[in-house]
Amino acid sequence: MQGRCMNEDVTSMMPAVTRHLERLSESIGKLPCRVHAYVAGGAAVNHHVGGRISNDVDIKWSHRIAIPPDLQVFTIEGESPETRNLIAMDGGFTDVLGSFPPGWEDRAEHVATAGDIVIHVIDPVDLAASKVARFQDRDRDDIRRLAQAGLVDPDLFEARVREALDFYVGDTTFVQWNARDAEEIVRDAAPGLSNREDTLDDPSP
Repeated sequence: MQGRCMNEDVTSMMPAVTRHLERLSESIGKLPCRVHAYVAGGAAVNHHVGGRISNDVDIKWSHRIAIPPDLQVFTIEGESPETRNLIAMDGGFTDVLGSFPPGWEDRAEHVATAGDIVIHVIDPVDLAASKVARFQDRDRDDIRRLAQAGLVDPDLFEARVREALDFYVGDTTFVQWNARDAEEIVRDAAPGLSNREDTLDDPSP
């Protein structure tokens, strides 16, 4: 995105995302039914563990929604007038290309309601699993930070990744390799897990 300025002095994106969805709701007007917005990606990582500010908001919508051009970008102000984060939200996100476990929307946390838009954030275990397919450096770091925060149970993570793999078609070799590396990251980063494993390996009383 041209001209974006990504700063680390904002701890949470979700209040700004909620305010923006409130403006979207006001622009759209009364809807015939509730529309659910499921937040994933970097904005969800920020919600769960803070840290980096994503330059976009990945939202899976329960219904097709036309976002007006003037609402496809919004800003998050930093701690000073000189710091501003430009955030894109174009409504084109899909979970088809990621390693999202089936049923992740049902497990998502309800965080706010903006008019007829109900806002949810993906569960941290499902979020970590969703990053296995792409598995770039940022995805690895996100998985590690979620696990270090104690939000990703290693056994549950492995089960969710396996469920996601069951829904792939074609050659999944590279995703399976990603999964093995991701499972190792989670087990190494999970609080206290390495100590428990050391205790199990130690034959001394």
